[in-house]
Amino acid sequence: MRRFCLFIFALVCFVSLKTSGQQPSSLRRYAYARNAMGSEFNLVFYAPSDSLAKVASDSAFARIQLLNNLLSDYLDGSEVNRLSETAGTGQRFYASAILFDILEKSKHLSGKTNGAFDVTVGPIVQLWRRAIRRNYFPDKSQLKEARAAVGYRLVQLRSEDRSVVLKRKKMRIDFGAIGKGYAADDVLKVLKSFGIDRAFLDAGGDLTIGDAPPEKDGWRIEVSSGGGDTTATHVLTLKNCGVATSGSTYRHFDYKGVRYSHIVSPYTGVGLTTHTRTTVIAPTGTDADALATAFSVLGIEKGKKVAKRLKGIEVWLLEQNASKKAHYK
Repeated sequence: MRRFCLFIFALVCFVSLKTSGQQPSSLRRYAYARNAMGSEFNLVFYAPSDSLAKVASDSAFARIQLLNNLLSDYLDGSEVNRLSETAGTGQRFYASAILFDILEKSKHLSGKTNGAFDVTVGPIVQLWRRAIRRNYFPDKSQLKEARAAVGYRLVQLRSEDRSVVLKRKKMRIDFGAIGKGYAADDVLKVLKSFGIDRAFLDAGGDLTIGDAPPEKDGWRIEVSSGGGDTTATHVLTLKNCGVATSGSTYRHFDYKGVRYSHIVSPYTGVGLTTHTRTTVIAPTGTDADALATAFSVLGIEKGKKVAKRLKGIEVWLLEQNASKKAHYK
């Protein structure tokens, strides 16, 4: 369910803010980039000095590395993989504050989207990773087995001691559709601890946006139309929100004349064949990241019903090369 086809570009224009006592004229723009979580993270913020900017940026990227070490299902021994190893045993897993927090947020978003977003989709993702590497289509028995181990209601959370029980055998947690948005939100919290509020992070295409740069109303964001056409379909001026786009323009699996998206449906266990590009603006990067995947799975008609239950979001859906369009706000 990971989304690397995101064509969102921040044209770093410089916004007006009223924070932390610093006058806009005393602030300078700083930009840093590092690879993390399989993507490039581009961080831009305004700070009063080089020394503060260096310490703050180092702390921000250290936080991203910590989150990756805990939440990546690619890393042997990561906390999330140790949790998945307890699936179906009845064993309580005592989670770190970070792991428990993202599980709580994930389960809440799953409920809001009727399970279209679901971090227990790991067995399906694992199955499709193997299929794509070996260029075969999973058979019905494999799909049935993977789907049987998926279901956000099978995750039992107990907040008193931050314990987690995965109630069915072969369950696997995969934060691929929420992890980068969650990390981006955490980075902005780290920067705030240094008194830096005017910040923007592009986490491999998932955007988390803080206060506006000096003398501006917000950060100017272009959302590409995808494919070979880089003409922007939307130009937005935003602050204090998250933005994410999901689609299969560049990541897909072609088999016997059918194109399957890298985004798999928790309902069917199969990559999407209705090719949807979805852009979501939400209060946080975490929400935007997860909801972009959810609305891609839901499509236009089902998405419209779900959008009515969500507050503070804006959604654009384009289906089948923009032959169908929808905008929910």
